[in-house]
Amino acid sequence: MENFLNLPKVSFIVVTHNFEQFVCDCLVSIKNQTYKNFEIIVVDDFSKDKTPEKVRDFIANNPSLTINFVQNETNRGQLASFLEGLKIATGEFVCAIDGDDVLFPEYCAIHIETHLKTSVALTTCLQAEIDDNNVIHTLYSIDSPNKKIDKLQIDNKSYEEFLEYRSANNINKEACEVKILDNDKYSFASWHWGPTSSAMMRKSVCDMLILIDKTRALKITADKFMFSFCHLIGSSAVIDKVLYAYRRHGANYSLANPVMGNKKYLKERTQNNYFRNNKKIRSQMFKFISSNKDYFKEKLNKINLFLIYKRIIFSFDSRFFKGLIKALFI
Repeated sequence: MENFLNLPKVSFIVVTHNFEQFVCDCLVSIKNQTYKNFEIIVVDDFSKDKTPEKVRDFIANNPSLTINFVQNETNRGQLASFLEGLKIATGEFVCAIDGDDVLFPEYCAIHIETHLKTSVALTTCLQAEIDDNNVIHTLYSIDSPNKKIDKLQIDNKSYEEFLEYRSANNINKEACEVKILDNDKYSFASWHWGPTSSAMMRKSVCDMLILIDKTRALKITADKFMFSFCHLIGSSAVIDKVLYAYRRHGANYSLANPVMGNKKYLKERTQNNYFRNNKKIRSQMFKFISSNKDYFKEKLNKINLFLIYKRIIFSFDSRFFKGLIKALFI
């Protein structure tokens, strides 16, 4: 019988802002994915450097890739930029990729496999950490979700050398474990995931976010709002495998030091904003859904809408309370 089933398409929405030094590394890492059914949408958030020229050169030199390039006329922030890319995305799954990060070749394939074996709205993975010069500082970041600390660490190898080294030594080739985070058990307002580039989301869920009309309040902590929303609607899952490298450099919102990437070592300005966001996330999400109540009622039905309100208001765990207590004193 003729095979009439097709594998889903993935839309990589790459958000850039003054990443002329890194954006091509990011795009090459997407190009080199073993899973080939994807498109790339680059949204430049009003860069002042040569990022747009770098992107255009990459597009010109890779005519076989499906790439759309969007340029904001003002600096709008990560969430607004992602939503601009989402409006033209055609994939069934989407990834919000920071333009300074790099993906390992099997990133897309393993995320897709996990989605197809589950019904979650969001999958996330572990991360390595690299610096400005592509030097790997750790393969298992302390900022990863559900982290394992007994794994091999390799220093002072370039990303390209590492791919060869990993292949030759069969590193990270074992079958990965997946932990389902049911939204009835894992608090809405807590953080269970890796940073922005760690995740793949179902576009059918993300499309609901296009209704957001004011993104300014979420300009900095966009991933918390996006991931919390996906988790609220359809639960999430953690892939216990390192699938991408988070780059720490002088322009990071969090610390640039790869060894001190954990949230407890954040810059004071960053930490203050994260704690304030812990206080705001429930009211922001409640306001967003309430202001579009008829839409969500039609999409999710009245009973599910009630359960969503209940999760927003009554879902708590120890991490949320710790963050809230700290926020009260900042």
